[in-house]
Amino acid sequence: MKKLLFIVLYLMIISCSKEEKRPDYVTINLENDSIYIEVINPVTSTSFLKIENLDNGETKILDFDKPDTLIVLKFHKSEIDTAEIFKNYKIKINYGSSVFTKYDSLYNYGLPFLKGKRFRVLQGQNSSFTHNGQVSSYAIDFKMDIGQEVCAIREGVVVYVKNDSDEGGSGKEYKSKANSTLIFHNDGTFSQYAHFKKNGIIVKKGDTIKKGQLIGYSGNTGQSTEPHLHFVVYKPTINGLASIPYILDSIPTNKYKTGRIATNN
Repeated sequence: MKKLLFIVLYLMIISCSKEEKRPDYVTINLENDSIYIEVINPVTSTSFLKIENLDNGETKILDFDKPDTLIVLKFHKSEIDTAEIFKNYKIKINYGSSVFTKYDSLYNYGLPFLKGKRFRVLQGQNSSFTHNGQVSSYAIDFKMDIGQEVCAIREGVVVYVKNDSDEGGSGKEYKSKANSTLIFHNDGTFSQYAHFKKNGIIVKKGDTIKKGQLIGYSGNTGQSTEPHLHFVVYKPTINGLASIPYILDSIPTNKYKTGRIATNN
C-alpha cells in the first residue's frame, strides 16, 4: 500500500512540474519586466489564429492572408509564471479563413490517378472504420499498390507536405505517421492526399499545381491496413478543417461506395 501511494505521489509531482507543450510556432520572449508571446505563422494560404483563455472561456481570433509574425499576448512578470502560460492559454493556427461561408459546390473534381487507370474504392464516405467525424466523414480511399501515380484532383497551391515517414500499421498510434500533402484552392477550400510512400511526394510547399498533375506515388504509411490512397476535400470552420461532399468525375462522392471501380477515361 505504501509503495502504491509513493508511485501515485511521484506521478502527481511529475505531472504538476511538467510544462505544458507549446506549439513550435510560438515563442516566449522576456524583456525587462514583460513577457511576450510571439507567433510565427508559416502558413502560405489564408489561416487564422485561435487563442483560448482556459480560465475564463474567452476566445480571440486573428486572421492571416499570408505568413506573418506578431505578438499575441503580453504579461508583466508578476502576473504569471512562464511555465503556467500554456496551462492557461491554448494557441492554435488553423488553415483557412475564420469567416469562411461559401465555396464552389458545383466544381467537378478529377480522379486522383492517370488517364487509362482504374482503381477500386477501398472505403467510401461515412464508414464506421475511419471515415467518420468532422475530419474524415467524406473521405474516399482507393486501393493502390505502392508506387502508383497520384494526381491532383484540383488546381491549387501546396501548403503542407510530410514526406519522411516509412511507418504504417492499423493502430491509431500510426495516425501521425502518414506522408501527406495539403493543397489550397482558389475558393478557400483544401484537398488532402495521404499514405504516400517515403519521399513519394514530388511537389513541395509553395508550388502551384494544375488539375491532373502528378504529385506523388502511393504508399502504406500512417494508419493503414493495406496500401491505398486516402483523399478528402475540406472547408475551414472555426473548429478546424471539416470534410465536405463534392462532385468527383461528374459523380457525387456519395456514389463512390466500397467496392466500386472508378476508371479515368
